[in-house]
Amino acid sequence: MPLMAIPPTFEPIGQVLTPDEYDALPEHSRRELVDGVVHLMATPTPWHQHIADGLTLALRRSAPPRFRVTRQIEVRVDDLTRRNPDVLVVRSAGFDLRVPRLRPDQVVLAVEVVDRGSETADRIAKPEQYARAGIPHYWRIETETDVGVYTYRLVDGPEYAHMGTFAKGDTTMAPGLEWAAVSVSDLSKED
Repeated sequence: MPLMAIPPTFEPIGQVLTPDEYDALPEHSRRELVDGVVHLMATPTPWHQHIADGLTLALRRSAPPRFRVTRQIEVRVDDLTRRNPDVLVVRSAGFDLRVPRLRPDQVVLAVEVVDRGSETADRIAKPEQYARAGIPHYWRIETETDVGVYTYRLVDGPEYAHMGTFAKGDTTMAPGLEWAAVSVSDLSKED
């Protein structure tokens, strides 16, 4: 079987950029900066998007007015690290719908939906980076078989403490985000 031709890209993939050079690039929700090197994230599956959309809607319905729920907005974790969490809960104060980047202090919850090609980053690298940046809450949603939601919170120091694991039939509970009670069954419900 012949190899599929990959269309050329004009992204500076694999290049080391300064923070200013990276910030000068046009917005791209699938591009991240890791240790100053440009990476493109794998294209998400429809299942990944379905779960992220479901969580976004559920959180929007229950979020108090002091919070906004959004999707795939770049978080400037530090000068050489930029991430685009799948779902974010941000403080309403100072949130501007027209600004394509967030500071970590604006983010209350970062959520990653694990999909093929993102396993190591979502399970190891991103939680460590988000915790070090001071983002108070992190949720990881596993999608390989049944949907599972793993909730984490900064307690003491720059590492997340595991708060709970929730499966089909459960409702998420997250100390400090009591309003964010989401039915895991609803996230995995196919329309």
